[in-house]
Amino acid sequence: MRHVTPFIAVACVVGLAACTDNTVQPKAPTLNAAIQDGNHAGNPNFFFLPPLVPNPVGSPNFNPGTFNAKLAPVVEVCRLAGNPVLDPSTSCGPLVFGPASMALDATNQLYQLNWDTQASPLDATAFYRITVRGAARGTALGFLDIDPVLGGMKNPKTGDVFIFTDGRTLPIKVRIQQGAFGSTNSNDFVEQVVPNVIPSGTLDVTTNTGFAGARFTNGFLNPNLGIDQVVVIIERVGANCLSSGLEQMEGCYRFRTDPDLHQIEGGLPFAKNVIAGVCFQIPADIGGQGPPFELARQEEVGGQATGPLTRLAEVPAPFIHCDSFGPTTQTFGAAFRSGRLGDIAKAGWHAMTQTIAHAIQPTALHAVDLGAGGSTDGFSRFGYLRFATMTVTAGNGATAPAGSTIQASVHIDNNHHGASSSAVGVPVTFTVTPSGGAGTVIESQPVYTDASGNATVHWLLGLGANTLQVTAQAQSSPALITATGSPAIGVIDFETYPNGSATCAGCSLTNDYASQGVVFSFASSFCPTVTNAQLFLSSSAYDPVGGPANHSVTAGAAPTGGFCSGTVSMNFASLPDTIRFQLRGNNSIATFPVAAFDGSGNPIPTAQIDRSNVFTYTSVGGFLFRQETITIVNTPGTISRIDLGMTGFITLVDNLIILYPTIL
Repeated sequence: MRHVTPFIAVACVVGLAACTDNTVQPKAPTLNAAIQDGNHAGNPNFFFLPPLVPNPVGSPNFNPGTFNAKLAPVVEVCRLAGNPVLDPSTSCGPLVFGPASMALDATNQLYQLNWDTQASPLDATAFYRITVRGAARGTALGFLDIDPVLGGMKNPKTGDVFIFTDGRTLPIKVRIQQGAFGSTNSNDFVEQVVPNVIPSGTLDVTTNTGFAGARFTNGFLNPNLGIDQVVVIIERVGANCLSSGLEQMEGCYRFRTDPDLHQIEGGLPFAKNVIAGVCFQIPADIGGQGPPFELARQEEVGGQATGPLTRLAEVPAPFIHCDSFGPTTQTFGAAFRSGRLGDIAKAGWHAMTQTIAHAIQPTALHAVDLGAGGSTDGFSRFGYLRFATMTVTAGNGATAPAGSTIQASVHIDNNHHGASSSAVGVPVTFTVTPSGGAGTVIESQPVYTDASGNATVHWLLGLGANTLQVTAQAQSSPALITATGSPAIGVIDFETYPNGSATCAGCSLTNDYASQGVVFSFASSFCPTVTNAQLFLSSSAYDPVGGPANHSVTAGAAPTGGFCSGTVSMNFASLPDTIRFQLRGNNSIATFPVAAFDGSGNPIPTAQIDRSNVFTYTSVGGFLFRQETITIVNTPGTISRIDLGMTGFITLVDNLIILYPTIL
């Protein structure tokens, strides 16, 4: 049990003198937990003032030019559960006073309340805490712990005593500066109290620039909350403060209240909607027929905008003034895209700083909301968005030969107050995903939607699965377009060169198309005079007169120029269904020997080996040759190998075509 000192030999006004007689009123150890304000490790924009504490003028956080006279703070006093000096974490118990409103003293830049301590049930053996808030149930701006003593109050942190001049009244004075409620943008913000009872019917609150604000109607708070006022905080938070993937206009603000009505059951929605007004910027050459943007709200969690967007009914906001509104940063142009972006790009991004949408009568069918305001039943982040939707219209599910080009397209529609229109000039980026094959997009990126709202690219397919990721500032973005590149359908030439093998039995021929799964090999069956067989290279002498020099010869050759008998094999790792190629050789050979095998090594019936376009010709070298087209089909199924017999004379293979799947 503590005892109240019956007599104070020397009494000092806290903050005005430090002459306490330590033998009568010993000072408690210094402990910041007994007081928190801008001079004691607390809110840097809130200060207790004399006589309760020393004058804070001169402290690092004290700024004479930032006093906020638009508030009506409240004081409350609670009984502490323990001694705050011994236990800094001790908690508040029941209130013994307040919440009570403090009066503004604009001349001295402070708020004041005289507390009649005798009207409160104080216990001389207990400690108490004075807390100041912007509104009842709001955030504590700061607190000061006190200890009742005979005829006054003692600061348990310093031990200093304030003696009541009239035996009962404790003057509580505080200074609240701009930013005390957490605003971080000192260039465009407001912190102002708004009462629930508004005698004039409405009250307008705007930021210091006039670029954003809100209109409150009498009785906007739920009467069951027991709250008669809130502090409204509005601040600009950048060009793209909403998390939506949609295109945003310059002009984005955070609206909130203290206390936070999101945290109070029944606090939202407002009993009467509030009009939120936000200035926004449009390109100078668009005017009233520009891209359709609407004011929307998105909740904020942990400092980040998240969740669904709430599109607001358009209403006028004549309380804001946008004449000098401009971009937040000089990088605004990179984030903003308009319906006539091509013209803007030519004219320069500075054109966007010249035209500002202003608050006039709302016109729902206009492309740009002219009301500059929206009716809302709650506060959070507000900004102007283009509500657009992207749809894939071409290319998805397509199949084409690898190396060929197809078109991939998307269409973007605007939706503005229920009316749809093609989105013109919207940048769309088509990107081949890392796992989307070896394809490429021909056009440089981004591609802009045309007058019909379409964006199209030419897509060169790689072999196998191909995937494009399409991104735009629209709903349904990103979208994926998938297509299949079938193995090449086209002419494949191959070339050989001297191998140098001693026998050439089973040796491989190097060719330019191994990457396409074709491997050529030559096995010599009879070459009695050859000790170092080579593969014949040049075929130009055997090409048709007037035709291209293909140099596509496969043959065995002795050092003396004689030919060896043997077999050339074409092996197909990718197992196609159809092979087509030309054979050329000595016209005296009745039938060019051809055999084919499936993936299990079984012979493909000769009925599936077609010979066509047979004719004779005179080669460049003056030889009479015959040419025929060989087509082998094994569907459904596979072709793994084709053998070509070399019957003592050269046989040329030309214009090899591999088909997947059969398209004959």
